[in-house]
Amino acid sequence: MSYKTILACLTSEFAAAHLLPAACGLARQFDAHLTGLHTREALVPYSGIAIASDEIVLGDFNQRVAEEDQKIETLFQAAADKAGCTAEWRSRAARSPDAADELLDSATRSDLIMALLPDRQQERFDQAGFQKDLVVNSGRPVLLLPDDWGSKPVGTRILAAWNGSREAARALHDGLPFLQRAAFAEVVTIQEPHHRAAKFATEGHEIARVLSRHGVTAEVRQIQDTEHPPGIRILMEAASQECDLVIMGGYGHSRLHRLIFGDASEHVLQEARIPVLMSG
Repeated sequence: MSYKTILACLTSEFAAAHLLPAACGLARQFDAHLTGLHTREALVPYSGIAIASDEIVLGDFNQRVAEEDQKIETLFQAAADKAGCTAEWRSRAARSPDAADELLDSATRSDLIMALLPDRQQERFDQAGFQKDLVVNSGRPVLLLPDDWGSKPVGTRILAAWNGSREAARALHDGLPFLQRAAFAEVVTIQEPHHRAAKFATEGHEIARVLSRHGVTAEVRQIQDTEHPPGIRILMEAASQECDLVIMGGYGHSRLHRLIFGDASEHVLQEARIPVLMSG
């Protein structure tokens, strides 16, 4: 199993500059085809505002969007040429106020999706929360990176978070191409208040045996921690093991559960300073 089609979500010039070093590196590592996708911003008219009919405003907007699109394409082509990977550029006009709609159209036909971790200061209003939309709705693994990761290796030391859920099972199997190449892998289970002690005692060991049949040697660590939310505890363990990738399921709990116990997915996306691979 390997990733053969990688989609890089180049949502802005900033995202392109900071995501492409890692995207090109992984495309070479997996001998994969790299698609760079930019969704051009849509000018959305609102009731009572005649901005869309103002030719000057519309002309300035279209020029700015076209200039940004050209800059991102130039960055993409230069990075792909330098890396020597097979590459394809796609520029799509957003068809709705939600940029994730256009990203999803290409995401479902990829083996791995790459994007930067959420950063409200760098994202357009129509891009807010697109990472969650990709995790939940694309059906594909989403690799999210900090904007300062650059070309550092991804997946040499891996923490795989396991809670027995459908999303966690999907994530671990989606992450096999990384796990099979890793120098170190650790399956981590965290006892939450609703877990039964007897079940928790065996949690993680069976999935580690499943991974072993794919050639993955993984240690198992069971953590009992009532002081920290599970997401923060996952990142603490990843830091202590000097991991460069966390693999986990995303957004598997109900809204009520998230309100009562917090949400590990949100905690990780807000606080992570290492790459995170999520599947929903």
